[in-house]
Amino acid sequence: MGYRSEVFLGISFKTPEQMDEVLAVYALDPRVQANETLEEWNIDRDGARMWYYDDYVTWYPELGDVHEAIHHIEKVAEDFAKNRGFQYRSYFFRLGEEPTDLEERAEGNTLAPGLFAFEDVIYLERRLLVDL
Repeated sequence: MGYRSEVFLGISFKTPEQMDEVLAVYALDPRVQANETLEEWNIDRDGARMWYYDDYVTWYPELGDVHEAIHHIEKVAEDFAKNRGFQYRSYFFRLGEEPTDLEERAEGNTLAPGLFAFEDVIYLERRLLVDL
């Protein structure tokens, strides 16, 4: 099966309408269509947010289309922010099987109040286990 990770990518927008426009462009990407990755997203239209989560996935950048298709939403949101003034916030977190294998990244408008609200969806829990 190979090395597995737990992956979360959340992205929020100022309005549901902005999210809809970004999603419309995202859905046109050939990688998104070929791998049906739009179906993998949880979409909360009222909250103007969406997230991808998998707790047991092979997640190597070199795996290609699926990995790139999921991350493509960040590129589309960034383009809309630069060209149309959209406000968004994204958060990516990956935990690998090894204790030191983690990746965390936040992008977008970090000063936008209320744009990033995933506390009800995900939280990080760290524990120390001792076997005596």
